[in-house]
Amino acid sequence: QQGHLDGACETWNQALDAMTGVQSGRARESVTQMRRALSPFRNRAGSQAAELDARARSLLSEA
Repeated sequence: QQGHLDGACETWNQALDAMTGVQSGRARESVTQMRRALSPFRNRAGSQAAELDARARSLLSEA
């Protein structure tokens, strides 16, 4: 499963790159859903999922 998590994090990082500067309710909801999906993994300090969650949280706070 770790390989799937790494791949998912890579894909979501690319999506967050594409969403930078986008003001859209649909994009915001996608990021919120991604954070929900990451919730079981975000407490692993230094993990790619934790870093991605922090990035997503920052993006949501900017909107």
